[in-house]
Amino acid sequence: MSAFYDISGEQDFKYILQDLSKTMIGARFTYGELMEHERVPFKFQTIIDRLILPILPEDMEIGAHILSLTKADKNYRIYENLKVKIRYYAPKENGGFESKTVTLAELVKAAEHWDERAVLHEVILSNLALMSFKM
Repeated sequence: MSAFYDISGEQDFKYILQDLSKTMIGARFTYGELMEHERVPFKFQTIIDRLILPILPEDMEIGAHILSLTKADKNYRIYENLKVKIRYYAPKENGGFESKTVTLAELVKAAEHWDERAVLHEVILSNLALMSFKM
């Protein structure tokens, strides 16, 4: 089987794409995998290492972590300052799914009534917010 074709779905939602204004990270990456991936911005790896990993295990998926955040959570402010947006697929009433891109605050509200069929797709970081983030 070719290394580029994965029928198991193991690598679904594990990618890193960058353009001038944002970095898009697949929601199934664990924090440990993000620390080892060469395409993750160094500043984000530093934030993970110094601020997130002392609190969370390395095998926590970034998407699952962000979905579990509340406004009282210490990491909420980190992601809020990074101007994070989240893309997910929400089920439609008449079948199928629709793609939604929301802010962290909107996701926290949506998480209160989260449909188990919904799929968190990617986490989008603002490169400008990442550059100006102070530790």
